[in-house]
Amino acid sequence: MASGRDLILDDTGRVWRTGSQALMASLHIGRRDYDLTRYVIRNLGFVRFRTIRGDARVTLHPRFLTRPAFESLIHLLVSHDCDRTIIERADVPNHIEIIPGVEDAAARLADLATAGGQLTRADFYREELSLRRLRDDRRLSALSAVMRRWRSTQGELRGDFAATFGDPALRGRAMVIRFTGDLRGVVEYAGDGFTCFDPSWRSSVLGHDMSEQPDPQYGQRIAAAYVETHIAQSPRLEFVEAVIRVPGCSARRSRYERLLLPWRRDGATFVSAVSVLRTSFATASSM
Repeated sequence: MASGRDLILDDTGRVWRTGSQALMASLHIGRRDYDLTRYVIRNLGFVRFRTIRGDARVTLHPRFLTRPAFESLIHLLVSHDCDRTIIERADVPNHIEIIPGVEDAAARLADLATAGGQLTRADFYREELSLRRLRDDRRLSALSAVMRRWRSTQGELRGDFAATFGDPALRGRAMVIRFTGDLRGVVEYAGDGFTCFDPSWRSSVLGHDMSEQPDPQYGQRIAAAYVETHIAQSPRLEFVEAVIRVPGCSARRSRYERLLLPWRRDGATFVSAVSVLRTSFATASSM
């Protein structure tokens, strides 16, 4: 990877060298002592992109970020393939975000770009993934362990839910739904790792319909995969990106992979979902 790059992306997506006299001339700024870099970021929607010892450092003002500048920025991130991205926001002094991986950094920048009004994103998106990803992606090792247990027991639940889904490696991000004859799903177990919800949610949700979440719209959307897994009686791996709105809290955009598995116990049928959280941030619109 090239190192030591220091570039400015203008609102059209054009890339300039930071401190470029040509850029100053194009903006009709003649004073050499003028803090051009700070001005164009804070007022014109320009972005500064630097590479420092394997990291990318991005400085921007989200409210002014244009689609061309965003697209040019993502191209630079992908082409440089940095280990992590440090995001510095001109509108929030002395605050940085450090995000490992190009894919997650691009997703976070896309979220920030929505504040500029030129980029729109869906509040909910899910995609079925190949189960081979459990083998190939080390970040999903906790999900792989649950899959191995499901296969070894042939989908038969043995012991209580906490014994099966309370493994610390799952970080409390597990739910178990019991299905009734009319395809209604009832929450039988919820881990303590869903930090977007109030701590009291874990106990209050038990015995309730799976769609009855603090964000009802989010609850209805996530319920569909449980039903699909129950009907198919086969494992399902998904990527989910969702904006979660909890009353009294800032809306958060979260990205995660989840493994859904069908189970049986004493004549009843269940579906479990365990997930690995990738990123979770307050959305730009709620900041």
